[in-house]
Amino acid sequence: MSDRPAAPALAMFLALLLGATCIGFSGIFVRFADVGPAAAGFWRMVFALPVLAAWMALEAAGDGARGVKAGAILPIALAGLAFGVDVVLYNASLGFTSIANASLLGNLSPVGVILGGWLLFREKPTRRILGALLLAIGGAGLLVLPKLGAAAPLSGAGLFGDGLAVGAAFSYAAYILAVRRARNRAAAGRIGLISSAICAAFCLVAALGLGEAILPRSLTGWLAVAALGLISHAMGQGLITLALGHYGAGAASLVMVWPALVSVLAAWAIFAEQPSPAQAFGGVAILAAVLMVRKG
Repeated sequence: MSDRPAAPALAMFLALLLGATCIGFSGIFVRFADVGPAAAGFWRMVFALPVLAAWMALEAAGDGARGVKAGAILPIALAGLAFGVDVVLYNASLGFTSIANASLLGNLSPVGVILGGWLLFREKPTRRILGALLLAIGGAGLLVLPKLGAAAPLSGAGLFGDGLAVGAAFSYAAYILAVRRARNRAAAGRIGLISSAICAAFCLVAALGLGEAILPRSLTGWLAVAALGLISHAMGQGLITLALGHYGAGAASLVMVWPALVSVLAAWAIFAEQPSPAQAFGGVAILAAVLMVRKG
């Protein structure tokens, strides 16, 4: 008899995919926010905290008010700090490179997560997961390939922005691994609330240290940071944290290349950045990779 675990329920897969879709709009919201990168991260957490607090309360009422088990505080704190670094670096990268470039490089986290899960948690990836990983990264590359040339005139500035996005990717990989470890010791709502509060404090300190404008200066700016908190974080990260209790870290992070496709389509609709045939093929490749993850 095989001891291979059953595939996650369809509801958890849809939650993971919906969460990734919400995150795909974060770059669009940051572009409309009229505050600094770290300040945008701070407001993202602030608007998400009430929702996460309500989620934790409902979760506790349904499960009998479970607390945090021993050993959970450290990974939760690390998750908050890692996500703070990810948010600041990704938001900053959007000031130097295109949304498509930032989305591709910022979603290379599956590489770090699969390696980290293998080394730290002994989660050896299956051939299907490794194949899906290569397919997803290749598809993400096709999504932004035409825009790599467009970013070339930025020279040093473009390379700097790309470097920030790569840093964000590895920071997000650390976040996924930390949440994965914490989910064995605490409920999703509690992890989301505590880690987001830590992330908010980190982003505020960073914004003050960098001398950024903290308060949005327009209604559009306020709506943008509110959307960051309610859609990209409370809904997006919340659903992903929930799904990580049912998926291994490698499989879950692989689906996170989905936001690259969402970002390109959103940029097409909002900024009239029409995708090329290569980008269309990239989208198909990502969809195929997502289906491969669904089958485990």
